[in-house]
Amino acid sequence: MPWDGKKANKHKLVRIVRRQKKVLKRARYPLRGSKYANHLYTDHQHVVLLAERQHFRKLYKDFCEMLNVCTSILDDLRLRRVPHWTTLHKFSKRTNTRRLERLLLAFLEEARVRVLYLAVDSTGLSSTSASTYYPCVLEFRKSTLGGQRRGVLTRRHMKQTVAVETRKQLFVAVKFRRGPANDSPDFPRVLKKVPPAQLPVKLVVADKGYDAESNHA
Repeated sequence: MPWDGKKANKHKLVRIVRRQKKVLKRARYPLRGSKYANHLYTDHQHVVLLAERQHFRKLYKDFCEMLNVCTSILDDLRLRRVPHWTTLHKFSKRTNTRRLERLLLAFLEEARVRVLYLAVDSTGLSSTSASTYYPCVLEFRKSTLGGQRRGVLTRRHMKQTVAVETRKQLFVAVKFRRGPANDSPDFPRVLKKVPPAQLPVKLVVADKGYDAESNHA
């Protein structure tokens, strides 16, 4: 079936793909991260596909299977075939963090934001791919070792702190570190990533977890 460009342009997902491609060019994101990389796919295609996977909230394998029927997206990305799901997974592991941060700032320029109204908050993410049942059983066995209650171990996890532009709901800066830990020290760390946007900050809002005299200063 021939590809109808005008009909595809009306689709929301195609418009999202084209906007992401535009932002990648504006951020001067390189087409390939290494001169030794193969020429099957570009880094631009990888980044757009990873963003689409997050949009659909699919596993890598399920997303690649679904992509086989999304001909409009494949044509717009100039993909002759769908990448194997392991290709996207490996690319997400080796992606340069600074390049992704440049993309966040490029989206602010694309949205024509002139003044920043920021909100700072954090959340916890699992640092392993183990099921919830496995660590719960493991902790229970350790806590009841020898018939005596030992005290449940606190699991380590990834702590994500973000600064969001509240009017456009765009991520401005992101900071990761190991948790659990107090929220307060992450406040200046995430705000240090805002100045490269070269935009004035009008207001910063955070909950009482970030209440400290150093943060007020």
